[in-house]
Amino acid sequence: MLRLALKSVRHHPKRLILTALAVALGVALVSATLTFTSALSRGFTDLFGDIYGSVDVIAEPAPTEGDQADFGADGTDALFTAADVDAIRQIDGVKFAEGTVGYEEGQVLNADGDGPLGEGAPTLIYRWSGIPEIDGSTIIDGVVPAADGEVVVDVDTYAKLDLAPGDTVKVATRLGVKELTVTGSIRFGDNNELQTANLLFANEATIRGLAGGFEGYTDVQVVAVDGASPDAIAAAITPLLPEGTRAITSQDKIAEQVDSFNDALNIIDVFALIFGLVALFVGAYIIVNTFRIIVTQRTREFGLLRAIGAQGSQIRNSILVESIVVALVGATFGVLIGWGLALAGGAIVEIFSGNILGPLLLPGKALLWSYSLGIAVTVVAALLPAIHASRISPMEALREAGTAGKKSLVVRNIVGGAMALLGVAAVLFGLYATPPKPYWWVGAGAVLVVLGVTLLAAQVIVPLAYGLRGALTKVWGVNGKLAANNIHREPRRSANTAAALMIGVMLLALVATFTESLKDTFTSQFATNQAELLVPPTGGPIPQGAIDVIAGTDGVDAVARLAVTSTTFDGETYATSIIDAEIFDGLFDINIDRPIGDLGDGVFIDSGLTALGYGVGDTITLEGTDGTETLTVTGLYLNEGDQAFLVDWSVGQRLESDPTIFQALVNFDENADIQATTDAVTENLKTDFPLVQPQSPGDIEQFFNQALNILLGVISGLLGAALLIAILGVANTLLLSVTERTREIGLLRAVGVTRKAVWGMITLESVVMAVFGTILGIILGVGLGAALVDSLGEYGFERVVVPWIWIAVYTVLSMIAGVLAAIWPAWRASKLDILEAIAADG
Repeated sequence: MLRLALKSVRHHPKRLILTALAVALGVALVSATLTFTSALSRGFTDLFGDIYGSVDVIAEPAPTEGDQADFGADGTDALFTAADVDAIRQIDGVKFAEGTVGYEEGQVLNADGDGPLGEGAPTLIYRWSGIPEIDGSTIIDGVVPAADGEVVVDVDTYAKLDLAPGDTVKVATRLGVKELTVTGSIRFGDNNELQTANLLFANEATIRGLAGGFEGYTDVQVVAVDGASPDAIAAAITPLLPEGTRAITSQDKIAEQVDSFNDALNIIDVFALIFGLVALFVGAYIIVNTFRIIVTQRTREFGLLRAIGAQGSQIRNSILVESIVVALVGATFGVLIGWGLALAGGAIVEIFSGNILGPLLLPGKALLWSYSLGIAVTVVAALLPAIHASRISPMEALREAGTAGKKSLVVRNIVGGAMALLGVAAVLFGLYATPPKPYWWVGAGAVLVVLGVTLLAAQVIVPLAYGLRGALTKVWGVNGKLAANNIHREPRRSANTAAALMIGVMLLALVATFTESLKDTFTSQFATNQAELLVPPTGGPIPQGAIDVIAGTDGVDAVARLAVTSTTFDGETYATSIIDAEIFDGLFDINIDRPIGDLGDGVFIDSGLTALGYGVGDTITLEGTDGTETLTVTGLYLNEGDQAFLVDWSVGQRLESDPTIFQALVNFDENADIQATTDAVTENLKTDFPLVQPQSPGDIEQFFNQALNILLGVISGLLGAALLIAILGVANTLLLSVTERTREIGLLRAVGVTRKAVWGMITLESVVMAVFGTILGIILGVGLGAALVDSLGEYGFERVVVPWIWIAVYTVLSMIAGVLAAIWPAWRASKLDILEAIAADG
């Protein structure tokens, strides 16, 4: 039976080509993503090795729960003193021990000095110690930085700015733009692989000056004498360290950083697997249809095999072997396509971001997941047709080819109806019973509804298409009637074909509904902002000096600052917003239960804290980084989840002396020219604060909408594989149907039906299935998307917005897809020889 299955695939490859292609498309995304993320992991693994591999032990702040991955020094969080460094130097086995002085909040400016060098590339400035193992860099040109205000620059940044010893480089900091004298260039590691970062070295005084002055060291790097044990040194150092710090070997540090980075990459991998599964799930409908038609066409063959002694299990296994062969071929092509996509993506990344990737080799996990998913989905999809084939009796099969009994739809309808009802009940419970996390109920219900409707498609799409037989006949004549009859003849096949397209369109409609609703929510909330100019978050704090420059510009009336700090309350850590309350009044409609003027020297609390027994008039104690305050609750903040506490700037400065400003609102004088004042603000900031770039509310809203459109485009592109597979499914079903209906088509041609009419019949059949699948997908997508938006009301969603434009686009595209999917089957049908077709046995 194994040889028979392999011969069947070898002698009839055409009927399985599109099925294998569907598997390949589903697998390609998984293969491409896993290959790309593996290369990215290798690239950063090499970087971590260059950073930490030349030292033996590192003393550093101990990580706490929720810490993000740290890919460089720890900024100005200096916990180690000079005495700590001296104590570490006295440990047996320590050759060198140097405290790190680093600054990471600045940005190297471009040659014109009006913007950062490289979009978003970090700038790292460290103290030059003169110890090669600790600096990890080699002087290439010029001399080391010795005097205050001198730096050496990595060779790539050096070349980008066309620098030479004696030139100046500008660095934007919180205190303004600092000009530093370049004394030469350095190469980091062997190849200066900095993953797009700009690296500078200076003396200790220069770095402390850039940061506005700070004491201590962010970490201590230790080089051991030859033969000393890093583990023993780390153990000996630990008792000497201040609280909240640790000693770790460099190898353990590298492994920790790699694991942390890989955890982030795993999220991307999971998304790729999800989208790959969606595509393969849609492909499963093609596989079911393909093998169902193949089983019908080979009824006589299976009957003969049963008559000469083959068991039903052998017939079933032979079908499953064919499916495994198809899966292996499809997965192999998918892996190769994915690898090609990863190579292309790597080339593009290198153009825009430099060489941040390791070798783009096919990783074992890409092969494992690709073949596992391809084989599993294909075999599961082929299982039902295989079981059906195993139950064909010899007598039934020998009557006439292609007349295998059709299974009743009763069980399918009952199961589908039950799943749909349970799904609807779960969605309604999530929306109206107010359970915790209602979106989980809506999500689970949505899955059940989709599966249920898929099973019920034969009772929904097929009767609708057949019910339109009169209209189709009236418009397209006999072609319309024949197309409706063909759809009605094989309800399972037609329903599966339309359902595949339905799922793809449903996901697109759901994402579009969610995105449009999110845009509307943002726009409506943005309408409460009355400021004429905003300084949005720029990836770092907004310097107070920049605020002063804006406030001093002619035409500016006031600047309201917004900062966030962490405070401790009742033993728990909460976010506390600090605002210029008096200026905020009238610039932004804060969702509070009374006028902002009532804030005073008190505190507004998150309304959710009322459940803990706190309310207006109570006193609470907040502990900040620089002080503790006992405050009276003077109002409630009604947006739960944004921040727990809201205080005025004067109070906030007692909690944290230098609050980190992350946003500012600017109001102009009543008679000021808005555009002229905006230009003046921008021009004034260029001198000392070029990284601070104010924007109008309209510009920010437009940027946000563009970002959402890009997100929608990316997701639509990922779902495009599923849609393409669905279209291939339509073509595959029609192609196999043409083979199955060869005699019928021959008879139609014999009684006078033209080739053009045959082409039209096949095309119309394709378009009808595509349009009905699209309409049902839109209904489900919009409905479930609306339910999801409604269930997320606690996160600020206000109302559902139906993406009518996208619905129209999807409908038109479905008609075009139906026409395109029918080209090959229609061409095959129209080219059939009449006599050979009539003589065919099914």
